[in-house]
Amino acid sequence: MLLVPAWRISTKRLYAICAVVGILSLASLGLLLWGKTQAGPPPGGLSRSQATQAAWTHVDAGATAVASSELRKDFNTGFDLPVHRWTWVVTFYGHWELLCQGPCDRTTEWVAIDYSTGQWIASEYSYPVRGPANAQTPGKK
Repeated sequence: MLLVPAWRISTKRLYAICAVVGILSLASLGLLLWGKTQAGPPPGGLSRSQATQAAWTHVDAGATAVASSELRKDFNTGFDLPVHRWTWVVTFYGHWELLCQGPCDRTTEWVAIDYSTGQWIASEYSYPVRGPANAQTPGKK
């Protein structure tokens, strides 16, 4: 018998407690690792380069370069469209004459592509605001 201060625990009971703690620790670690694998996108979707290629076909002619491409979960376009579980959002730099008079500063346009199917979801411009004439961000498509 092992004597622990203030408790009298038999060796058999101490081994049982250690076994339960060990099993619970392993189960917690397993759940933690399993949860991390479930957090990412499902396998088989578009790669970054495939999404960028698909987005190029939907961006307007003023596009000059890709600014960024990111995979977003539960993407809301801000339009009256359903939320998409996994979406590639590719942002392009370009020069578009939207609402500005004369030459415009460099602007951007984002294009949302469905991660699983590669279908176009939505696009929208954004550009620097330089006064009341440029106070809006127009939607597109």
